[in-house]
Amino acid sequence: MTQSIPSTMKLALATAASAAAYQPATALAQDQASADSLEEVVITGSRIRRIDAESASPVLTVDREAIDQAGVATIGDLLQQIPTISGAAVNPATNNGGGAGASHVELRGLLPERTLVLLNGRRFGFVSNVADTGASAVDVNTIPVSMIERVEVLKEGAGAVYGSDAVAGVVNFITKKHVDGLELSYDFGETGKSDGQRQAVSLTWGTESERGNIMLGGTWNKQESISAGDRDFSRSALYLYGSVFEGGSSRTPTGRIFFDAGSPLANQYGCTSVTRADGTSGSSLSDYRCFVTTGNNSDFFNYQPFNLLMTPQERGSIFTLADYDINEHIQFYAEAMFNTTRSGFQIAALPFDSRNDNIVISAQSVYNPFGIDFGGGPQANGTLNPNALWRLLALGNRGSEFSSDTSQTNLGLRGDLGESAWNWEVGIGYGRTQQETTTSGYLYSPAATQAFGPSFIDGSGNAVCGTPAAPILNCTPVNVFNLADPSQTAALATISAAYTQKFSYATRIARAGLDGDVFNMPAGPAKLAVGAEYRDQSLSFDTDFLTQASAPNFDTCLLAQETCSGDQAGGYDVSELYAEIFLPLLADRPGVHALNLTLGTRYSDYSNFGNTTNSMAKLEYRPVADLLIRGTYSELFRAPTIVDLFRAPSATAPTFNDPCVGLTAAQVTANPNLALACQNVPQDGTFAQPNSQITGILIGNPDLQPETGDVLTLGFVFEPSAMLKGLSVNIDYWKYSLDNVINALDVNTAAQQCVVSGDPQFCGQIVRFQDGSIRQIKQPSVNLGTLETDGIDFGITYRFETERAGAFRVGLDATHLTKFDNVPAPGAATTRVAGTFDRQFGNYAKYRGTLSLGWKLREVDALLSARYIDKIRLDDPDGAPGIQPALQIPSFTYVDMTVGYKFRDKTTVRVGVDNLTDKTPPILYQNNVINSNTDVATYDTIGRAYWLTLKHNF
Repeated sequence: MTQSIPSTMKLALATAASAAAYQPATALAQDQASADSLEEVVITGSRIRRIDAESASPVLTVDREAIDQAGVATIGDLLQQIPTISGAAVNPATNNGGGAGASHVELRGLLPERTLVLLNGRRFGFVSNVADTGASAVDVNTIPVSMIERVEVLKEGAGAVYGSDAVAGVVNFITKKHVDGLELSYDFGETGKSDGQRQAVSLTWGTESERGNIMLGGTWNKQESISAGDRDFSRSALYLYGSVFEGGSSRTPTGRIFFDAGSPLANQYGCTSVTRADGTSGSSLSDYRCFVTTGNNSDFFNYQPFNLLMTPQERGSIFTLADYDINEHIQFYAEAMFNTTRSGFQIAALPFDSRNDNIVISAQSVYNPFGIDFGGGPQANGTLNPNALWRLLALGNRGSEFSSDTSQTNLGLRGDLGESAWNWEVGIGYGRTQQETTTSGYLYSPAATQAFGPSFIDGSGNAVCGTPAAPILNCTPVNVFNLADPSQTAALATISAAYTQKFSYATRIARAGLDGDVFNMPAGPAKLAVGAEYRDQSLSFDTDFLTQASAPNFDTCLLAQETCSGDQAGGYDVSELYAEIFLPLLADRPGVHALNLTLGTRYSDYSNFGNTTNSMAKLEYRPVADLLIRGTYSELFRAPTIVDLFRAPSATAPTFNDPCVGLTAAQVTANPNLALACQNVPQDGTFAQPNSQITGILIGNPDLQPETGDVLTLGFVFEPSAMLKGLSVNIDYWKYSLDNVINALDVNTAAQQCVVSGDPQFCGQIVRFQDGSIRQIKQPSVNLGTLETDGIDFGITYRFETERAGAFRVGLDATHLTKFDNVPAPGAATTRVAGTFDRQFGNYAKYRGTLSLGWKLREVDALLSARYIDKIRLDDPDGAPGIQPALQIPSFTYVDMTVGYKFRDKTTVRVGVDNLTDKTPPILYQNNVINSNTDVATYDTIGRAYWLTLKHNF
C-alpha cells in the first residue's frame, strides 16, 4: 500500500480473518412477508422483545457458520480478529505478563474491563487471575466453542441497559438451544514449522420433547507451547538505542560488577563495570574485563530463546442447558458450565540484582576476589555499596504451573401472564473462579544472604558459611562469581524456592424482569421492560508467606523483588432498577415507513460509593422499508473493580523511558522540575538508566469513584428488497467521551507529568537509589484524566446464487479510528494515540478490516478471507535524550483459506490454512514492548498454520 492510495480504496482492498461470516444483525432476519409469524426476541442492547432483527443499536453477529469455518479451538482466537477490537488485550501469546492461557476482549481499545461479557444476555460471573494477566476481565476462552450458536457484539456503550462495565460495548454469547441427537467433532492443527500442535475434541448431545429440551456437552483442547527461540524475529532481544543491535539484559551469566567512579578498581580496569572473561574461574582480578555495552557483540544477555511465543494450555469443559414447561404459562430453565484450565508461562532464569534484592555479597566471601562488599540496601551511613548483577542460569528458567477451575450456574422461571402480551422472568445466578499458581526459579533471601555473606575455609579445606568464630550450620557458600562451575548448581539448589498464590472470585446475582405492551399508539403498541437486579461480588487473593511484601516500598520480601506482593480481599454489592420503553411514533406515512423512539434509564446503588443513574435515547427512522437511519445516545459509567479498590501492593515490570538520561545542570536550570523527577541523578550528562524494564508497584485505592461518560452513534442500514437483493450496507459513526478515568498510574505518565508540573502526586511516586537509577515507581489506581475516541464502522454483505456455480457471499467489515485522545491529568498535554503503537495503551491502527469471499455448491464450501491492519508509527522509539524520529510500521494483511465437504448430511470434513502467506510480525524492539520484539496482542507470531476439523452427527 502506498500513501497515494485513498483511504477508501485501502478499506476496499483491506482484509481479514477466519470469521468470514461476520455480519450485521440483519443477516438473521427473515423475509418481511413472514414478519407476522415471527417470534418476538430480545436483541443485544435492549430489554424489549421485538420482531425486528435490526434496531437502532449497531450489532455485529458472528454466526455458527463463521465459527465452524474459523477452525478455532478457543473462542478468543476468533474474537480478537474483529476490526472493532484494538489495544493490548491479553491472549495466549502473552507470555511475560500472561501465562494463564486467557484471552480478553477489548472493544474500541478501551481496556477489557470496559467490555461487558454476557452469556445468553446475563452477566458472565467470573474473571481472570489478575496476578497473571494484569486485568480484572473475563477470560472468554473458558466458554466452550461447541456450545455457542452465535456471538452478538454490541458496538456501543450500554450503561442504561446493563449497568457497569458496558462502556465500550457488549459481547453476548448465545448458546445453542435445540439439539436433537449426538454431535462429535475433532480438531487438529500445527504450524508450518511443525510445532505448536493443537488438538480438540467436543461432544454435544441433546433431546427434545413436547414439554422441554436438554443439552449436554463436553470439550477438551490442548495447545502446545512454542519457543521464542524457534522464530527468527524473536530469537534475539533487539533494541533500538540510537541504532539497532542485539542486546538484552545487563543481568548476565558472567555477571556485571560495578565500581564507584574514581575508585582504585575502576582505575585499574579503566571502566566502572566488568564481567568475568569466558573460560576463567573468576577467582582473581585478572579473570575480569570491562563490560561491553555497545554493538552486536555486547555482553548483554539474550533472554529471548528462553521465553515462549505461545504459552501451553489444556482445557476441559462440561456444560448443560435445559428448559422444561411446568405448564402452558411457566417454564423452568437451567444453565450450568464448568471449565478447568492448566497453563503456565516460561521466562529466562532469575536476574539477580544485589541492590534491588537487598543482598550483600560480602568482601569476606572466600569467592570474592575484589575485597569489597557489593549490593544490599542503603548502609547505616546512607551510602550504597557498588552493585553487582548476575543471571542465575543454574537455577533453571522461571516458570509457572497455573490451574483454574471456574463454574457458572443460572436457574430461573419465565413465562407469560395468561393471554396478555406480557412476559416475566425471575432468576438467580452464581459464578465462581478458583485459581492457583505455583512459580519456581527463585532464591530464598535469608538463605541467600548467608550463602553470599562471609565464609571461610575450614581445616578440611571446605568452604563454610559465616566466620571461624561463628560458623553457620546447614549453609553452603555460593560462588556467585563463577556460576558456570557445575558444583554451584547444587549449591544454588540449597537456597532456591518456589511460591504459591491462590485467587478466588465469586458473583451472586438475583434478577426479575417484566416486559410487554403498555398502550396502543397509532403506529403500534408501546412496549415496556422493567426489572430489578442484585449483584454481590467478592474476591480474595492469598500470596505465599515467602512473597509477603513489607512497607513502605513493598519491594522487599523473602524472595526476589519481582515476586513481592500481599494478600487482597474485598467486595461490594449493588442493587439496580431499570426501565426501557419502546415508542412507535409513526408508521406507513408519506416519507415515513416507520419512526420509533426508545428511552431507558437505570438506577444503581453501590454499597461502597453510593448511587448513580444512567439513561439513554435511541431513534430509528425508515423513510422507506429498505433504509434504516438510526442514532443513539447513552450515558456510561464503570464502577471500580474489586482489584482497583483493594489490590495489595505488587511488583510489575513496565517499560520505562527515563527523562533523566543524559541529564545536565543546564537542563535543570531551564526546568527545575527535573530536579524532582531526577533525584540523585548526576547532572554531568553521563547518566544512563541501566535497564529499560524497571520495577513498578501496583497499589489499590479504596477511595476510587466511578468513571462516567457518554457515547453517541449515528448511522444507517440499507437493504434493497428489489434490485441487488441480498445486499446489505451499514455505516455508523461513533463517539465516546470518558471522564474520571480509572487506571493504574502509568510509570511514563508519572515521570512526564512530574517534569511538566512538579506535582507531588506524580513526583512522589518515583523512588531512586543514591546513584540515580530507578528503585521503583509506585502505580496507584487513580481517577485521573479524560479519554475521547471516535470513528466510523462500515460493513457490506452481498449474497447471490447462480444455477450452476453455486451460492456466493462477499463481506467487508471495517473500522476507521479517527481519534483516540487521552489527557492523563488535568493540564497535561494530550496524548494522541490514533495511528500509533503506544507503550501504555497498545496498537491503535487507524484502519482495520475484514474481507471475505465465500462459496457453496451442494456439499462443498470454501472461504477465502483476509484481515487488514493499517500502518502505525511508534513515537520516540529509542531511549536517547530528546524526541527521536518515529518508527514507521507498515500495514499488514493476513490471508486465510478454508475448504469443507459434507458427506450425506452427517459428516463434515474441513481443512484450513491460517496466515497463508506466512507473514512475519513487525519489529517494535524490546525497549518498547515486553514480549518477543513485537506486539503480540495484534500480530500473528506463529506464522503459517494448518488445521483439520472432523464433525459427525449421529
